[in-house]
Amino acid sequence: MLRLVFLLVIALFQMPGYAAEPGYSVTKAYQRDTTADGSIDALNTHNFTPYQGLLLLGYEPGAVWVALTLHPEEATAADVVSTNNPLLLRVGPYSLDRIEVYEYVAGQWTRQMGGDQQAQKSKLCPDDYHCFALSQTRESNRPIYLRVITPNVMIVEADILRADALTAVVAKRVGQITFSLTLATGLLVLGLVLLAFERSMLLLVYSVFQLTVVLFVIANTGQLASLLPGLQADSVDKISFSIFSVRVGMTALLGWALLASHQPSGTYKKMILAMLSVCIFNLGLIFLGHLQTAAKLSFYLFFINPFIQIYGLFSTTNLSKMRRRLYFFCYVFYIVLIAMASLFVFSNMSITGPAGFVNSATDWRLNGVIYGLILFLIVLSEQRLSNAARLAELEKLRSSSEQARANEDKLSERRALIDMLTHELKNPLGTIRFALASLKRKITGDNDSLHRIQRIDASVNRMDDLIEHVARSNKIERTEVMNQPESIAAADIVHELIQEYSDVDRFEVSIQDRAAFKADRQMLIVILENLMSNAHKYAAVDEKIKVTVTTEADAGTTCLEISNAVAEDQEPDESRLFERYYRHPSVQNQPGMGIGLSLVQSAAQKIGAGVLYRKENQRVIFTVRIPH
Repeated sequence: MLRLVFLLVIALFQMPGYAAEPGYSVTKAYQRDTTADGSIDALNTHNFTPYQGLLLLGYEPGAVWVALTLHPEEATAADVVSTNNPLLLRVGPYSLDRIEVYEYVAGQWTRQMGGDQQAQKSKLCPDDYHCFALSQTRESNRPIYLRVITPNVMIVEADILRADALTAVVAKRVGQITFSLTLATGLLVLGLVLLAFERSMLLLVYSVFQLTVVLFVIANTGQLASLLPGLQADSVDKISFSIFSVRVGMTALLGWALLASHQPSGTYKKMILAMLSVCIFNLGLIFLGHLQTAAKLSFYLFFINPFIQIYGLFSTTNLSKMRRRLYFFCYVFYIVLIAMASLFVFSNMSITGPAGFVNSATDWRLNGVIYGLILFLIVLSEQRLSNAARLAELEKLRSSSEQARANEDKLSERRALIDMLTHELKNPLGTIRFALASLKRKITGDNDSLHRIQRIDASVNRMDDLIEHVARSNKIERTEVMNQPESIAAADIVHELIQEYSDVDRFEVSIQDRAAFKADRQMLIVILENLMSNAHKYAAVDEKIKVTVTTEADAGTTCLEISNAVAEDQEPDESRLFERYYRHPSVQNQPGMGIGLSLVQSAAQKIGAGVLYRKENQRVIFTVRIPH
């Protein structure tokens, strides 16, 4: 595909031109119209500036006079002007609004009219150029004068040729137009085909852009006027200028579509919005009749667009170096073409040299094809790189999925092992408890032995609590919460759990009237038990443990807060707070396994609640918001 596009670019640059017929030469000169009424009688013939090839004067506010003088070489003037093979004046491009041709015949100036604003285009040239039959009785020593007016870029190509050479010249021109239109249409079809297979904003914007290129070629080669003969000439002009304005906007939008997924800067986005706004403003100017002002603004936008795109390119945060270099190279090539066109358009100069290259680079009716090719290369490269990145992402997801399955298998094995261990450890602990109970009944007077038995009993109970914690953690991970949670009065369940502690007075409880939790009872008890247990275990001596329950009607939640004061050296590590089996170094001498807060987080996730931690005034505060 890339090789095909490359060959098409070379072919477009190498479209052949035509050479003047032998036997005579034509000298050309021009001057800007300074006459009050545009009359040829008031024309100063001494102020003309010679030029060769194409005449490019940029945007001209007024008319331009062109003088063509025919010089026979080896033949005589009678040989040049033949009845059977008359001379024709061929003027282009099609977009010239008004062309007045003056010849001096029989002692007076005669005038012919042409241009795309004329009611009927001359049929002498079947292509998009304007042709005029020169008089056979004109005075050969006097120049032929052209007065040209256009709101577009002043590009004038004027040549005198014999009638028998017209067919070959027209064939070459029609071939150039056909080639450009076919290429533009082909790129449009390719864009639509890619869009059909892979719907993306980038391909959609490119397809719309390429549609404007096709319409621009059609409108600016006279085909639109031929297809719609009832349409007024000034309406055709407005449509042409509007298409170009939309094309400039789509070029800017295409750059944004290319970079949007790579997080460009906010400034770049504002620049794109500003350009689109100016394009919309231009459409208003066009329909109000200010065609040249709109054309200038469109060209300025066309010129600065690649610089804005390069800025956006380097403002992205996640664009790979390879893509950045590729797009940068394409935009630099884009800038070279625009700079060359700008040099030709805005420098008062003539152009000689390879006609195909000049026409392809500067012809404002066909240059959209070249830019379309460049942008198609960018779009094609982006799609290929995106597909490669997508495949890599899919491969990464597949690998992650396999790793997740392997981890799940390991987790299942671990859970099964925990179930087995907790079951097997419970049995001997039950036997030890039974034996301790028997010993207590037999030992009545030996206080020392009785004290030892009580210590053993406390150790067994602590071991049993640890085993129960591990088993509960394992169970919570596998528990599926019921779809219909029950409503639980906050005051009832909080006071019920607090009664399990011997020092109930340490708890300072504040519960809003009629506050209730709507949750799975088992999960709620896990949350409350572990938060209260942690607060009771690690709270500073003689400090209150605060339990607060409020209803947040606006948020649709019930808020539980449990806080306690801690010593400065015992403040928990926030980054590892809910990590299973993590315990602060300063509390290693206290009983526990570091499972409690992990259980709280797991249970909260099961019921859709959120757990937050914060520290205020040497107090650690855990907040649980349970949705209604």
